[in-house]
Amino acid sequence: MIQFCIMSGHEGRLQPAKKIYFTLMGGLELTMPTLAKQILASRQQSADGGPPPVQSHFFLTIMGGVEIRLPTLAEEFLDLREMIRGGVLTIGDWDRCLAQLGRSNVSISSFTLMGGFEESRPPAESDEIDSLALQRHLGNISESSGRVLQLGVGQRESERWAVVRQAVVVSA
Repeated sequence: MIQFCIMSGHEGRLQPAKKIYFTLMGGLELTMPTLAKQILASRQQSADGGPPPVQSHFFLTIMGGVEIRLPTLAEEFLDLREMIRGGVLTIGDWDRCLAQLGRSNVSISSFTLMGGFEESRPPAESDEIDSLALQRHLGNISESSGRVLQLGVGQRESERWAVVRQAVVVSA
């Protein structure tokens, strides 16, 4: 499937169904699925038999910008906590999946001409703080888990996932 973004902007989620992204003089901002959702999708594909297929995404960017961001800590925390509460995943499973993360079945490649391409960028600190504040206000994140999650603001992938894991353990 092809997604075009010509002299405009698009913000959305990185979907496994979309394979080619073409950006011409525009901006494309995508958010990766949470790690818990990636684990669930990988398990479902493996349950169908055989190794899961490689999901390849190609980004062709000409005089534009593409940014693929990580989900917020609040999103990561809520998805992981719900999977654990639902019995779909345990903390031990989470740890094993993190160890296998380097062997991901997602392949991202790009060709950029007079533009910019950024992959796995953490969300802006203001977005992280706003997301945590909103979820704490709604009662979805406890005070103690929120304090732990604040430690992950501005961190890269492995540090973020360690903070999310610790926040889930604190909330249990």
